[in-house]
Amino acid sequence: MNRQQHNLMQVLQKIPIFKGLELVQIQRILRVGTSRQFSLGEQIYTIGEPSLDMLVLFQGRLAVTSESGELFGEIGPGMLTGEMGVFTNHPRSANISATENSVAVIIEQRALNMALASDRIMHVRVLENLVEILSKRLLTSNENNDDLHKKLMEAEGVEEDDYDAGGHNHDGMADEHDEYPGEMEESDVKH
Repeated sequence: MNRQQHNLMQVLQKIPIFKGLELVQIQRILRVGTSRQFSLGEQIYTIGEPSLDMLVLFQGRLAVTSESGELFGEIGPGMLTGEMGVFTNHPRSANISATENSVAVIIEQRALNMALASDRIMHVRVLENLVEILSKRLLTSNENNDDLHKKLMEAEGVEEDDYDAGGHNHDGMADEHDEYPGEMEESDVKH
């Protein structure tokens, strides 16, 4: 392995989905991929289309947008996209386009599955890494939802102390989530 390949492998080991893999394991995964260049503005993935591959970005920058064009985030070198759909078989959940000339490796689902099937330890490690990645995304999403909820309450003029942990309003007025005396749970009704 020459110096440039060694430097590339060191970068690859820092990519979250490859964390903990040996260089030969990362090479095995990348070997089934295809290097591809994308021009500024080129659409790479479209919401709703089948997730047949994932992309590891090496150079450039990609935008992650909603159907209406709202920017969700950016993908920079060393990041990947499309992995969730590849592992869950769900269709694309965002549009991905190049915001500058970019270089990536595209790894098709079928080829990735074959590479992972060849090494059980590698397969388990990649799945563990995927769980960690998705857990972090869920945590971030939950934190964003909490922030939006607080902003909404502020905009409505409701103090955070007016709500209990379950989100019930305690300003003396019942809301649609409060139970009224006399309401019975379905389990309380005798059949």
